[in-house]
Amino acid sequence: MKRSLPLLPVSLLSVSLLLAACSQAPSAAAPGSGLRAQALGTSVTGSATGGGVTRNYTLYTPPAGADAPRPLVVMLHGCTQSPTDFAAGTRMNDLADQKGFLVVYPEQPGSANQNKCWNWFEPAHQARGQGEPAAIKAIVDAVKGRTAVDGSRVYVAGLSAGAAMSVIMGATYPDVFSAIGVGAGLEYKAATSTSAAFTAMNSGGPNPDTQGTAAYNAMGTAKRNVRAIVFHGTSDYTVSPVNGDQVAAQWVQTNDLTDDGADNGSKATSQVTSSSGTVSGGRAYTVKTYAGGVVELWNVTGMGHAWSGGSTAGTYTDPGGPDASAELWRFFSAGTTTPPPSGGTDTTAPILTVSPAPGSYAGPLTVTFSINEGGTVYATTDGSDPRTSATRTTLPGGGSLTLNASATVRAYAVDTAGNASAVQDLAYTVTAATTTTTTAFSSVVAEDGYVAANSKTATTGGYVVASGGISVGDNADAPWKGVLSFDTFGLPDGATVTGAKLTLRYSLAPNGNPWAGGATLNADLRAGCLGAGCALATDDYTAAVTAAGAASLAAPAGTGAGTVLSVPLNAAALSAVNRTGRTQVRLSFAGGTAGGNGLSDYATFGEGTQATLEVTYR
Repeated sequence: MKRSLPLLPVSLLSVSLLLAACSQAPSAAAPGSGLRAQALGTSVTGSATGGGVTRNYTLYTPPAGADAPRPLVVMLHGCTQSPTDFAAGTRMNDLADQKGFLVVYPEQPGSANQNKCWNWFEPAHQARGQGEPAAIKAIVDAVKGRTAVDGSRVYVAGLSAGAAMSVIMGATYPDVFSAIGVGAGLEYKAATSTSAAFTAMNSGGPNPDTQGTAAYNAMGTAKRNVRAIVFHGTSDYTVSPVNGDQVAAQWVQTNDLTDDGADNGSKATSQVTSSSGTVSGGRAYTVKTYAGGVVELWNVTGMGHAWSGGSTAGTYTDPGGPDASAELWRFFSAGTTTPPPSGGTDTTAPILTVSPAPGSYAGPLTVTFSINEGGTVYATTDGSDPRTSATRTTLPGGGSLTLNASATVRAYAVDTAGNASAVQDLAYTVTAATTTTTTAFSSVVAEDGYVAANSKTATTGGYVVASGGISVGDNADAPWKGVLSFDTFGLPDGATVTGAKLTLRYSLAPNGNPWAGGATLNADLRAGCLGAGCALATDDYTAAVTAAGAASLAAPAGTGAGTVLSVPLNAAALSAVNRTGRTQVRLSFAGGTAGGNGLSDYATFGEGTQATLEVTYR
C-alpha cells in the first residue's frame, strides 16, 4: 500500500500526521489483481468553465460502440495525484474497455490548492452553481458535447479529497449524477473551515442525520434519489474510519427525504444486511447494504488510506483489498443484482413491484416502486402513458411518489439492458386524513396575573398583580384584565390546528357579580407575548392581539370555588395558536351593568393546572 495522502495543503498539516501517514507499509498485491498492461481506447484532453472556475480534464473513450450513447464515470483524484496517476492506480480505463463506458478525469491544479486537493472543506465549493462543483459539472457538459453520453447513467467517484468532492457533487447535482462512489472520504459539509476539516478527519464530522438533511436541502428543486457506495479501511489514520460510517448514514438520511420530502424512516440505517469475505491472498472485508441497496458500505480490514484493490502502477493504492473499481461499476450499472455472465445477453424484462396495492386510503399516501435489478422506473399520475409522457416522473433504481388526492398511477420499469416491463395501471382513492391529536397545556404560573387600570377612567395599565390568582372585572369601576400564558411550543411543526378550548376554574367565589346585566367574559389571543416580554407588565393592558374576541363566556350556573368554565375558541382564532413559543390569553368583561355601579365586581380564577388551553391538531 502506498503512502496515505493528505486531504489539505501540506503547510497546514502537523509533522506528526505526515509521519503517521508516511509510515504505513505497502501490502502485497493479490494474485490476479491486474488487468491489461495498457488500455485499448483513446485519451483526449480539454477544459471547461463553470461558476467562474476553469478546470482541465482527460477523457478516456473505449474502442467499441462509439455511435451509441454510453454511460460516463467522473473520477476525482486525491491530493498530489494527477489524472494519469489516478487512472493507473484505479485501472478504470481497463474496466471501461471491458464494459464500454466513458471515463473523464477532472484535474485540480496546484494553483487552486498547493497539494492539488479538491477544496471540499471550503463553503465556496460546497454549493450548486459555484466553485469547483460548477466546474466539474461543466466538464460533464463538455464531454456530452464531444461524444454521445447516456444522461441517465452518469456517475462520480473519488479518493480522499476527491471522494469528499464526489459527495458534494451528489448533493449539489443530483439531476446529473444518479450514483456516487466514495473512497476514504467524508460526509456532506463535514467541515466548512480548515480547522474543522482536521477535526472531521481525526474524529468524524457532524451528526450524519443533520448532514443528510443539509444534503437534501442542497439539492433544491433538483432533488432525487442518489445511491452511494462507500469504501474505507479500518486502519485509515488519515481519515478516521468513522467517516465511512457517517457517509453511509448521511446518504441513507438524504434518500429517506428524497422519497417523499419527509423524515419518516422510509430509508433507515436499521434496514441493513451484512456479509463478509476475503480476497484470495489479500484482505478480509465486510459489506453492509442499507435500505434495500440505496447505500453500500465496504470496510476493508487493515487497509489504510488507499484505493482498495488498485494497482501499484499508481499512487495511494492497496492491491490486497477488494477491487473497488469493479464494485463501483457493478453498483453503478446494476444496483444490487448480479449482472449476466461474461458474454451473456440480458433479454429478461425487469419485475416492477408497487406498494401498497390499489384501493382506498387516508392521505397523504406514499406509493413505493421497486425493481428486482438495476434500472429506472417511470410513472405518471395524470393518466398519461409513462413510456412517452412529458409529465412522467423518473425514479432511478426505484423510489416513491406521494398522493394527496385520488389518482390513477401508471408505471413501468426499464432495466440497464433496455428491457421494459409492462405498464401497470393502479387506481388509488385518497381521502383527507382524519386522525387528530389533542394536547392540553397548563398555564405558565410565573407569567400569569392581572393588570389594573391607573384610575377609574384610565385605559392603560397602572399596576400588575402576579400572584394570588387571575382577577378579572373591576375594582369600584377601575377595570382589571387577566393574563394567562401557555407554552404551546410542543405542537409539531406543520401541525394544522383544528380546534382549541379554554378552561378556567374559580379559585374563589366571585366578589360581587361581574356578570350583572348580561356581561360576558371575553378572551383575546396573542401568538406570542402580549407586551415587550412574556412576563406580566403594564403594557399587557393595551397590547395588540392576534385574534380579538377568540371566545366569549356567559355567566355560569355555579358560583362556588372550583366551578369550571369552558369555552371553545372560534375558528378565526385557531391560527393564533403559536407553534413556536408562547400563546397568551387576555381576559376582560364587556357589557352589562357591573362596570359602572361604583362597586367591586370581579371573578378570580386559578392558574397552572387550574387554567388549560386544550389544542386539537392533525
